[in-house]
Order: sequence, then C-alpha cells, then structure tokens
Amino acid sequence: TLPPDHFPRPSQQGRTMPALGRAAGILGVLCVCCIVTATATPHTVHASHLEGDTGATRTSGNVQHGNSTPPPWNASKWSLVMLTDAAKTGAVCLDGSPGGYYIRPGLPNNSRWVVFHQGGGWCTSDESCAARANTALGSSRHISPYSWQPTYTDTYEGSQLFATAPFDTATLVYALYCDGGSQSGNAAAPVVARPNATAPLQTIYYRGRPLLDALLDDLLSKGLNKASELLYAGCSAGGLTVYMHADYIRSRMPTSVTTVALADAMFSIDTPDAQGVSVFPKIMNWVFTAMNSSGSVNDGCLAAFPNGTQCMFGANTAPHVKTPLFVLNSKYDTWQGGGIIGAGSCGKNISGCPSQVQNFWVDYGNRMVSILEALPPQHGGFLSNCQAHCQTGSPSWHGLTINGVSMSDAFVSWYNDAISSKQPVAGSHRHAETCDVKPCPGDTC
Repeated sequence: TLPPDHFPRPSQQGRTMPALGRAAGILGVLCVCCIVTATATPHTVHASHLEGDTGATRTSGNVQHGNSTPPPWNASKWSLVMLTDAAKTGAVCLDGSPGGYYIRPGLPNNSRWVVFHQGGGWCTSDESCAARANTALGSSRHISPYSWQPTYTDTYEGSQLFATAPFDTATLVYALYCDGGSQSGNAAAPVVARPNATAPLQTIYYRGRPLLDALLDDLLSKGLNKASELLYAGCSAGGLTVYMHADYIRSRMPTSVTTVALADAMFSIDTPDAQGVSVFPKIMNWVFTAMNSSGSVNDGCLAAFPNGTQCMFGANTAPHVKTPLFVLNSKYDTWQGGGIIGAGSCGKNISGCPSQVQNFWVDYGNRMVSILEALPPQHGGFLSNCQAHCQTGSPSWHGLTINGVSMSDAFVSWYNDAISSKQPVAGSHRHAETCDVKPCPGDTC
C-alpha cells in the first residue's frame, strides 16, 4: 500500500519527484497484461509487445532495414529490467505494479546511449485509466497473451532508428509506457474508479513522473553517467514525453554527457477540430489537471503559458526547448487526423476528405511548417506530406525523401552537427514540404 501523502505537488520542472500515469487514450488502445511480483532489486522477468497509438497491430521478428545493419533488437540481445525498488516508494504503473524498460548493451568502448520512450496514447478519464490499468499499457502484471515479454520485439517504434548507424552499436534503452500521461503525472493520492458500470472498483495511480525519475536513477547507476552522448527519443505519446522532458533529462546528466533529442510525432497544435469542437485540448487539460502534471511541463513553456495546459502540445513546447531537438512528423499525421483534426473515416487519406476538413487539415500542416521554421537554430526537423505516424520504426525512415534527402539521412546529419555543437547554417537541417496534400514533385513516400 502506498502512502497517499507521499507525493508533494510540484511547481518546477527541474525537481526530481515521483510521478503518476494513466492510459487508454482517445483511440481506445487497450491491451491485456500479466502479474509481476515486486522484489527487492531490479531483475529480469517477462514482458510484452503492445499496440500503437494508431491502433495498428505491432509485429515482431526480423524486418528489412534498407541500408542499415542487421536488426540490433532481436531477442538474443535485449533484457527486461523491472524497477521494483522504485515501486516501493510509489513509482508505479496505473495499477500499482512496477515500471520497467528493455536494454541492449552497446559494443565495448562505445559510450553512446539512446533512451527511447514507447507510445500508446492517453486515457481521458478516471474510468478509462481504470480500464487501461488492466492492459499492458497500464500494468506490468502478467495476464497472457499481452504480457511484457522478456525481450524487445516491437518493430513499430524505434526499430529502424536502432538499426541505423551510429545508433546500431550504441547502448539502447526502450522505456515501457504504463502511466498513460507521457510521464507527466505526480498526483499524491490514488484514485478509485470502475473501468465500466458493472466492474468492481479499482485503485489507480497517476505517477508517470516518478517512473521517469526511477528510470533515470537506474540507468545512471548502470553506466549512463559515463556516456559521452545521449539521444533522448520517443514516438507518439513518447514523442510528447520528449517535448516535455528533454531539458529536464539534460539537467540530470553529468556535464560530460552531450544530450540531444528526437520527437517522433506529436508536433501537435492546440486547436479545436475541423468542426470547431475542442476535443483533444480537453483531453490534454484533463491529463494535466487530474494527473497533477504542472511540475513536468517545460519551464520555458510554463512561463509563456502560465496555466500549463498548452504545454501538453509539442508545437507549443518546442520553441522553449533548449536541448537540441529534431522534430519528425507528417504534416498529415494519421493519428492526428482522427485525434486532433476530427477527420473520421478519411483520417488516413486526406485526399478523400470533404473540402472543409481537407482545407482545415492543409492549414494545420502549413502551421506546422511555420512553427518549425521559427524554432531556435539548434533545432532541426523533417515534415513531409506523406501520411504516417511513428516513422522511426517504418520503412519510410530510409525511403521517404524531401528534395532528395531521406528522413534518416536528414536526422543523422543533424545529429552529427548537434553532438559536435557545430552551429547550423540557417535552415540547413530543416526539411519541410511546402506544397499541399500530395508529395511535392520529386519527393517520395
């Protein structure tokens, strides 16, 4: 049993504090999980591949990686670490079970690390969090068949990045997502709710930020403190995690560690949908308020938007991020099509949308480009017209091009300059299509 008064309400991002989380987003992404018994120290147990924010089923096994090296994420190289000690002090998933992560050691004498946050949407109410607490996106408890597997098998997120030089020889960490609030929550007291009208009451915890601190503490004790470079990355809800926490992560690193960030998806804009209904902003406001996320949003963003809710949007936060950041997004993101634009059945095919929706979405994508172009010079980006979501695990990572430059080449070029602190030439690491709906002439999806 966790003490309800264990977690003070935070007011500053830079504090180390426990966190809370929740799940079951507007996409209704729910999985079934299994039971893990907490023990005295982090240890290896079994865990699961999950379903992504798009609702698409993730695959496991070997895939082709274009010009990259053989997949470094195969089952023989990764192990699962459970953060069981941290759970005793309140750093827990929605259902109160321990958090965890997969790790694959890098080659000897390689001091580069990648920490990548899994996505999986958000929950939208105490009831949806209670439902999500019964899935692998809200629990590490083992309920077949959707338990956390003993190794990373999720090719939907990160796999193409992990297999691309120079990251293929780095120490790779895949942080599992079980808090439902992009590692932002820090509510003191647990909540009691039913997942549906006939289900029994459940106790749920909103502690994503303590989970983030527990992750960092454990990794720093296992060699991250001796890294020379850290790429802090994530996809979808994990991408929003990056926008919110990149500067905090850098503040936790020794000065000898050069930290840069990659946000895959969720360069989201705070706006009503095409029908003028405020759907996603209300969801983010619920997350921010119910989960007590005020101490997790970016400090600079909070200064610009004192009520804090707007800082749950990537496009609002990015201008205030000091850590070198690479923005990766489709202008017509397939998740944002349904979740933010309100495109309904044409959310994955903008060409088939009614003119009102299509025009709204085109304007939304062009606003993305304008915000990218106005970001601080250390930030790079890649915004294409090709409809996608979570592209670090997609073949488009190597195949999609803008003006003859592939997504992967654009990112690696930016990364090399950012790590070396080379001052970028204005616009040199920003790639964005400026035509509408279809790829511009010569560009490929």
